Amino acid sequence: MVEFSRSFSMSAFEGARQVRLRRKASPTKTVEEIVEIIREVDAEGASYDFDAAIHLDGVLAPTVSLEDANAFYRDCIEVCIRQHRPVWARTILYGRKLVQKLSLDEQQCFTASGLMEDPPSEDTVAWWDKTAAIARLVGDGLKMEQGRAAEKMTLEYEARRLAKLGIDAAPKWVSVDDNKLGYDILSYDVGPDRPIARVLEVKSTMASPLRYFVTRNEWEVCKKMGDAYLFYIWDVRTGNLFERKRMDVEPHIPDDKNNGRWSVAEIRVGSV
Repeated sequence: MVEFSRSFSMSAFEGARQVRLRRKASPTKTVEEIVEIIREVDAEGASYDFDAAIHLDGVLAPTVSLEDANAFYRDCIEVCIRQHRPVWARTILYGRKLVQKLSLDEQQCFTASGLMEDPPSEDTVAWWDKTAAIARLVGDGLKMEQGRAAEKMTLEYEARRLAKLGIDAAPKWVSVDDNKLGYDILSYDVGPDRPIARVLEVKSTMASPLRYFVTRNEWEVCKKMGDAYLFYIWDVRTGNLFERKRMDVEPHIPDDKNNGRWSVAEIRVGSV
């Protein structure tokens, strides 16, 4: 796969469009022959990134518009977001002002696609709404990957800890089978005569300042399990692990009042 910075560029977008236009006119020619023709007859041919253009050509739907350049570029943007899942994609949910914070090349792609027109047309608004839905899925996928990575780190950490304690048991990744338990990993501690349970709710964060979220279900399970329950919070940027017991978290859990009932609490890592 061609890197995102090359695929998400006008040299790739327009290059892919020209490849398709030439193929439509000469359907029997190979992509290599088409590229050579474009280089010879198109004054802009030398400016196209053909490696990235050919990659886009291979992943774009066969029905994308060719005559309407704006529509073609919009399809390029969408497929790049789906394939590469850039970090900034999640901010699409907050509106198109995000474009102002992108690189000049990335901004050019949005501008050339007519997506920054003011006032926006109904088609433009519809595109942003559709892409926001895609971005939400991308964000959810990234969060899931980040969370699973933290759980894997926890399994490795716990395996080493158990070995040092002389406990002949392996931690269990229980959230894979049931993510409604209120914790992710079942591990162990040294008990009076046999190992005792140690249940771990794993969090991952890269926010600044570092923070994590506790759901009501997690907190209810924590209260029931008492000292056996711990929150493991991983700073994914540094690999640092922060452990929090019930007594550490309890002062930051909100109260229900009148007709209000809390569902998720945001807690800063440094608030202990």
